[in-house]
Amino acid sequence: MEDETHFAPATRTTSEQVLKEYELVGSQKFFTEIFGAIAGIGAVIDENRQIVYANDEFLSLLGINTLDSILGKRPGEVISCIHSGDVPSGCGTSMACAYCGSVNAILESRKTGKKSIKETQISSVVNGKHKSWDMNVISTPISFNGNFLYVLILQDISDRKRRAALERVFFHDLLNSVGGLTGLITILKEGASPEETLELLNLSEEVIRAITEEILAQRQIHAAENGELKVNIELTNSLELLDSVIGKTYFLEAGKERNVVKDDSSVNIDFETDKILLQRVLINLLKNALEATELTRAVVIGIGNSGDIITIWVKNEQVMTEDVQMQLFQRSFSTKGNDRGLGTYSIRLLTENYLKGKVSFISNESDRTVFSIELNKKFPADFAD
Repeated sequence: MEDETHFAPATRTTSEQVLKEYELVGSQKFFTEIFGAIAGIGAVIDENRQIVYANDEFLSLLGINTLDSILGKRPGEVISCIHSGDVPSGCGTSMACAYCGSVNAILESRKTGKKSIKETQISSVVNGKHKSWDMNVISTPISFNGNFLYVLILQDISDRKRRAALERVFFHDLLNSVGGLTGLITILKEGASPEETLELLNLSEEVIRAITEEILAQRQIHAAENGELKVNIELTNSLELLDSVIGKTYFLEAGKERNVVKDDSSVNIDFETDKILLQRVLINLLKNALEATELTRAVVIGIGNSGDIITIWVKNEQVMTEDVQMQLFQRSFSTKGNDRGLGTYSIRLLTENYLKGKVSFISNESDRTVFSIELNKKFPADFAD
């Protein structure tokens, strides 16, 4: 149903009225000159959140030259937000839209008649690839001859959020690891028995390995976001892959008092993929699952195939709340606090943009939480280097 909504009103302005609103804004020469000079991505929307005007920066973001193709559409629809097609009513009307800063800023400014500023994370699909933005959204009501419209300004804060995440997560964890390594070296310098020396050296090696892995992971994500990551496709054995990633979880902090168990139904099959990237994705999945699992409890990982599709799944016993499920793959979202979210975001980024697979999940009382990754048994020839 075109009037179905789970959040914002679904009602749409007619094409004829949108055209009148466009002409009204265009007739305000003083406003259009100022609006055109704004350093930022800007649009004018009407009471039903439909675009009636936009500046050059907004058009450049979309790679178009004129308003013709976007006039009357809602912001999420023109930037291909992954949730804009969840229900027929479009942008603002899905369950996920309740957590969108853009929609909430518009609704708040409409309700209060005042400027509203909110942060939002937007995930879209551009040319078949996932793209994410972190933005400040500013919605300001204006009146033209008694007609209320809203100036919508989008400020890209992706770099700022990215730096914040690096400072709070990467650098913090890295410094902790380096501190631990320094402590081990200090003990060695003070003297230890041969047995203790060997154990301390092994621990030091684990810490160095963890530091190296974290640096490589951050470098991969940065390259992936910039479209610079290269895939190295090779024949990979399913059981060897699972054994390898399970072994690596022993070095994770979350894996110290929790187990990862290989599902007995896992199939032994060879398939084509970038083994290093896939390991990175699976370790991230396992790390998230372990962190959500009670001490002494187990996380299950398994692999199966159906025809030409390989499916790898990771299951834990916790159930995610609805708000977490709706925002899970956003770049800056995390259940662990502000500016910590890169885990599930990187899982989707690497899997769907580079491994040419699909990530999905279910989380409910009967199935608990299961993340699944679907891959082609034979890597698509069009994407192989």
